[in-house]
Amino acid sequence: MKNLLATTLILLTGALSVNAQMLTSNDVKASVAKILESSYSKMTDADIEVKVSATPFAQLQLPDGKVSYKIVSGGDKIVPRDIKRVDVYVNNAFIKSLNLPVQTVVYKEVLVANDYINREQAINNETASLKKMDVSMRMDYVLGKNALSKEMSAKKGFQKGEIIDKRFVKMRPDVVRNGEVRVFFVSNGNVMVSIDATAMADGMYGDYINVENKNYKKVYNGKVIGENKVLVNI
Repeated sequence: MKNLLATTLILLTGALSVNAQMLTSNDVKASVAKILESSYSKMTDADIEVKVSATPFAQLQLPDGKVSYKIVSGGDKIVPRDIKRVDVYVNNAFIKSLNLPVQTVVYKEVLVANDYINREQAINNETASLKKMDVSMRMDYVLGKNALSKEMSAKKGFQKGEIIDKRFVKMRPDVVRNGEVRVFFVSNGNVMVSIDATAMADGMYGDYINVENKNYKKVYNGKVIGENKVLVNI
């Protein structure tokens, strides 16, 4: 009788293993990183490197079938270090949730001081140049090649090789308070509609400002994406 029970248990265990699959920690890390990199690439023209630094398992046992992942929280904004909640599905059926620590590095061509720049000194082609830099910690405060077409001066001294932080630069804003702007409403990376609005504050490229719909007086918060252009995610 005991031998029969043992044989039955072995057969059942074997049947279960046939209908299951094992994913390594590295498999999951690579898949989630790829999804995040693809999502982030729609938000910026910078080069993005995403690394899932750890998982709470060495191997993940799942039912047999096609595995997919959905970033439930933390996938809509680029931050250097974050905890992402990821749902795991097999054949489109929810299996479990994971909380994964993620590190993101952003590389972009930005203005860098060629030599020491004095306070009030002009920032132009002679004093600054473009260089690909890690801007992960200051993504919203860097200046790209378009800035060189503007008149700029330093509000503080910049060391040689230092990234030009636009918070310490004097220049005409891309959006002027009480000026007319074109607002683009975007959902999942697609422009849904655009309207004319009035800027409620000055703003440089990358800044978030409030704009007011001219017709309905409704206020929205959006990101300056160019001269007199604001993007609002909905």
